[in-house]
Amino acid sequence: MDTTLEVTARASTGKGAARKARAAGMVPGIMYGPAKEAQALTVDPGKLLDLFKATQDRNTVVHVKVGDESTPCLVREVQRHPLTRQLLHVDFYAVPDEREIEVMVPLNPVGKAAGAALGGRVRLIRREVKAQCKWDKIPSAFDVDITPLNIGDMIKASEIPMPDGVSLVFDHDYNVISLYGKKAK
Repeated sequence: MDTTLEVTARASTGKGAARKARAAGMVPGIMYGPAKEAQALTVDPGKLLDLFKATQDRNTVVHVKVGDESTPCLVREVQRHPLTRQLLHVDFYAVPDEREIEVMVPLNPVGKAAGAALGGRVRLIRREVKAQCKWDKIPSAFDVDITPLNIGDMIKASEIPMPDGVSLVFDHDYNVISLYGKKAK
């Protein structure tokens, strides 16, 4: 899937310039990163929304193209109007090639728990976990096998299978999925 987004550089910054960009049907934005100086941009909101709908993944690396230069970026923040939900501003984080970055990755429980036959119910304690990896190794989700779970069992963050080049970021091990319900007597 092509994730290239063509944008234009914005010479002026500030509230007035942002209002003028919105009046012209564009969305003001900014691209920044550890190896890149901040650059003001204007983005076509239709193309950006089409990209969001096509990928359905907030960790998609978007190749922001300003003129002839293309930079891999993550969409860090999207500001919307509270009532109309219209896009107001977008922040692009230029990902560094040599360093790892931290992203939130969703958990995906796979299978049917053994304790579900006894009336147990799966509870996602954490819907997403923080992972650290290079930008080209970002997983769309972590698949967690829940078939061995019985009522009262839990899966900890350290038990999540990690792909190569990806590691979890946590200070202490915590529960991410549990199976709860009444135990049979």
